[in-house]
Amino acid sequence: MARPPRSRSRSIASSRQGRPAGDAPRKAPPTPLDVAARVLSRGSRTEAELAARLERMGYSAGKVAETIARCRELRYVDDAAVAMDRARALRARGAGSLRIATELEARGVPEVLVAAAVEESLAGEGEVAWAERALARQRIDVRDPHARARAWRLLAARGFPEDVIADVVPDGE
Repeated sequence: MARPPRSRSRSIASSRQGRPAGDAPRKAPPTPLDVAARVLSRGSRTEAELAARLERMGYSAGKVAETIARCRELRYVDDAAVAMDRARALRARGAGSLRIATELEARGVPEVLVAAAVEESLAGEGEVAWAERALARQRIDVRDPHARARAWRLLAARGFPEDVIADVVPDGE
C-alpha cells in the first residue's frame, strides 16, 4: 500500500526551525521616533498634536518629550510654519481672525505664534477688506435690507470680529 503524499503545510512548518505552525517571527515594536516620522510623513503637525498622538499610543511622558525634542532638532516639527500655513489657508477660504485663532489654539499652537500667524494671514490688508471679499464671493449685497441679516450671520459664522462686521454691514436705518 502506498503512503499518501505529505501535505505542503506540514513540510513548511517543519522548516521553521522548531517554531509551531502559524507563529511568525515577531518584529521589535517601533520606537517613538519611528512613529513620529510615520505620522509626520502624512502631513505637518504641531508639537502638541504629535505629543498627544504618541501618548495615546502608550509611550511614557519622558519618551514623548525626548522624541519631540529630537524632532525639533531634526526640524521635523515647526509650530510657527504649521501656524502660518494653516492661517493662510483658512484666510484664503474666507475665515476671519477669530476662527483662525480658535483653530490654531485647538491644535496646541502657543498664543504668541497664533497672534503672529493671524497678523501675517492678513497679507497687509485690513480685516474689513477680507470680510468684504467673503461677502462678494457669496454674492451678498449688503445694500439689500433682506441680505443684511444673512451677511451678518455669514461673517459671524466665519469668525470675523463683531466690530468688523458692524463696519461692513450697515445698519438698516
